[in-house]
Amino acid sequence: MKHTIFFLLVCLPFLSFSQVNEDINPFRIGIKGGVPVGIGAEIEYVTPLLGNRIAPFASYGMVPFGDLDFKYFEIGSNIYFGSRGKGGYVSASYGNLDGEVSNISSSNVDGNEFTNGVAKEELASFNLKLGWKYGKSLYFRWELGYAFGKLPDEITATGDVNGQRETFQVSTEDVLEYVSGKGYPILNIGIGYAF
Repeated sequence: MKHTIFFLLVCLPFLSFSQVNEDINPFRIGIKGGVPVGIGAEIEYVTPLLGNRIAPFASYGMVPFGDLDFKYFEIGSNIYFGSRGKGGYVSASYGNLDGEVSNISSSNVDGNEFTNGVAKEELASFNLKLGWKYGKSLYFRWELGYAFGKLPDEITATGDVNGQRETFQVSTEDVLEYVSGKGYPILNIGIGYAF
């Protein structure tokens, strides 16, 4: 609900502006893939603010493969270097990674071996990215960045310990290998259509 309210209060008022440069296709809808989005969709609108440089966006993705079930939501703004809503840009956003990893076999913090483990965690982050958008109507983009957030050292998991189903703590790095205590890297590529 808070994501919807944020979007309505911040992003939708920009839609009432007319474009300063009519050679811009301000609405963009595309698909993207990478880390942490998995496979997802994104919408973007280039506003006339700062000479067509500010572009609020929202994206949603998921990783429903095998033992991983991640859902990722991101909302923020791209700030283009040029005045045509394409080329290089920096991006600042809020991200929410809701993940579940199953079929974990390892040791808990007490040293007991467990099997058939399931761990769930929700990670909020402040994201900074650098990206590039090629093309006008049909476009391609890539993004590199980092998601900053205070991540827990341990995650609550449920698994079989000595034949009994138990809940215990496991190290975050044991479950989410690419996540550190301060965040995780972002790498996305995508294609889309602007109109």
